[in-house]
Amino acid sequence: MKHISFLLILFLSLLFISCGKEQNKGFAIVIDSTSYRKAQKEVEAYANAIEQEGLKTYLIIDQWQHPDSIKNRLLNLYTKDKFPIEGAVFIGAIPVPMLRDAQHLSTAFKMDQNRYKWSRSSIPSDRFYDDFDLQFSYLKQDTTHSLYHYYSLNPESPQELTVDIYTARIKPKEGKDKYDKLKAYLSKVVAYKQAPRLAQQVLFFTGHGYNSEAPRAYMDEKIAISQQFSHLEGQKNWLEYINFSFDTHIKFRLMSELKRNNLDIALLHHHGGTKAQYLNGMPETSAVKGSIENIKYYLRSKLSKAGTSKEKQKLIIERYQKYYGVPKDWFEGTFDTNQIRKDSIFNANLDIYVEDMKGYTPNAKFIMLDACFTGSFHQDTYLAGEYIFSTGNTIVAQANSVNVFQDKWPDEMVGLIGLGLRVGHWNKMTCTLETHLLGDPTFAFQSPNNTLDINHILIEYQNDLTFWKNQLNSEYADIQALALRMLFDIEGSNSSSLLLEKFETSPFFTVRAEAFKLLSFCRDANFVTAINLGVNDSYELIQRLSALYLLRSGDESHIPFLIEALLRNNLSKRVNYNLRNAISAYSQQSLTNELEKQIDNKEYLLNKEDKRKSLQKTIDYNTEKAAKYVDEILATPQDVKNAYFNLRAFRNITVHSHLDKLISYTDTVKNKKLKLAATEMLGWFKYSSKRNQIIDFCESSLQKEEKQNIKSELTRTLNRIKIKP
Repeated sequence: MKHISFLLILFLSLLFISCGKEQNKGFAIVIDSTSYRKAQKEVEAYANAIEQEGLKTYLIIDQWQHPDSIKNRLLNLYTKDKFPIEGAVFIGAIPVPMLRDAQHLSTAFKMDQNRYKWSRSSIPSDRFYDDFDLQFSYLKQDTTHSLYHYYSLNPESPQELTVDIYTARIKPKEGKDKYDKLKAYLSKVVAYKQAPRLAQQVLFFTGHGYNSEAPRAYMDEKIAISQQFSHLEGQKNWLEYINFSFDTHIKFRLMSELKRNNLDIALLHHHGGTKAQYLNGMPETSAVKGSIENIKYYLRSKLSKAGTSKEKQKLIIERYQKYYGVPKDWFEGTFDTNQIRKDSIFNANLDIYVEDMKGYTPNAKFIMLDACFTGSFHQDTYLAGEYIFSTGNTIVAQANSVNVFQDKWPDEMVGLIGLGLRVGHWNKMTCTLETHLLGDPTFAFQSPNNTLDINHILIEYQNDLTFWKNQLNSEYADIQALALRMLFDIEGSNSSSLLLEKFETSPFFTVRAEAFKLLSFCRDANFVTAINLGVNDSYELIQRLSALYLLRSGDESHIPFLIEALLRNNLSKRVNYNLRNAISAYSQQSLTNELEKQIDNKEYLLNKEDKRKSLQKTIDYNTEKAAKYVDEILATPQDVKNAYFNLRAFRNITVHSHLDKLISYTDTVKNKKLKLAATEMLGWFKYSSKRNQIIDFCESSLQKEEKQNIKSELTRTLNRIKIKP
């Protein structure tokens, strides 16, 4: 169905006096008609403040409430000869694209679209609006949530993100005061723009269970941040760190820090939900009394699930007494009103909930919520919104609309924000399908260098090869990283040798990490080399990412580096976890042979035989488990349910040593559900050293396949696997 756009466009340059910086780019403000009517004065003041910063503003009042209409208007403004937009903000009740068949563009979301309802198994994402290359087919509008519009990513579409403009959401939670909150927020933004400040204070936090709680990860992040904000280095303290283990209830320390008037940037890494930041687990203790109290709390929580049924209570008590050997009196207090209240308060204080935000005034200007679901802007209430719509000084937050992968690089080029880059530009370069800005995307700190206008050079010298090559010698690490990104955008895979050189030689963590990331886009021999080198990099994050790509690549040259790393004494806990997962990608015999080849030369191992047996056991377990999954898929008669489960498991564990069998199976399997699942599974072998086999299979199958849904999935897989020219 073709949707006709009915949008009122007001060119604010006609309404406001354009002054301040010279204008050469534009910015779109998309707002629903009710929000505009309720907050017209504040919206116009916001637009005027943006114009003062050198952006021509366009006001789009959405009368049609359909994503296609808005996207078409944004595309028209992006392709204008004069004042093309560089970004947009969506204020109020703007339609939410709910994307399907695009999970590979997210970091972690892999919910079964066939099993769960659409509102849960689709990804709310504004990449629909800001990546104009992506092509979608409209499916339907949700019957309960009228703002939800479902789309499928077309098989013929590009299958990777190349975001064209930056975007953000300004959406207060539903309630009687939502328009008052909107007006207050816009007034807060305008006030900041009249007196922008330098970024001089940074905080980072790590929560319970984040990155396997590896101390090396925290240590190296501090070094990386120090390099990214090197202009702040000196006698005065500017970087604070909080770990969940500092307090039993860390929320009070963290919330107190976030209230500091002089705090500018807060980078918060933890687990999360739509309405919660999960910070602490149960307190770890070596004291006998503390351990007993933890066990009692655990037992009460289990027994409480029995409710008032005496029979169920008896069964639960007997089960845990038998399993753990605990005395019956440790269950006491489960149904005592005072104990229930104490337990409830204790549990609530482990985390931050939206209820904690009432009356709270966070003052960190920019907050990164590196957590699952805290940016679920499609919900009536979402935690990130509580920060920006508070009466504190927080202007913008970055958060995720669904779950997010722990082993991504959340701090990528964050130092550019400290140098005055608009947060929208930063998010545009680092976002995935689920990552969004909540708040004003034109927000920027004052530049610490009067000669550096990073927003200007990013636009003015966008395609200037010479300029960006010169920036490889910048005094700022993240300017060097940005230069690598811009050179890659200009030259593509032709920049591969330069990227490998910088990866091998740069003293800066962030430059090496950016080079590594860009090499992953090349997927060439230089990337294979970088993976092998990266396993022993001095930056824990690069070690961790390299371990991930040992699994994703499957190149035989990785095996010696994998075994060598697993024999080291001082692996980060998270790196070790990823390395052990990578074992599944390779043949059991090849790994065993390499272990036998290396272990006698490891003079530092005190008990080589114990180490050999332990690692051999891990090799056997992981490779045999992968082989078992493959055998169950190939088994006759076929267990469809089990085969389907195993095929979906190989989206996470790419078993390259079994790829020939999996391709043959995909070619011959008759069951339609399994054939579709197998074809989709092959698309997750994007980085495989054997991906040309998948390309050949897809191209050959497309010539003979008659079923349209299978042809579509073959096309999508082919476009995922092929390297973009």
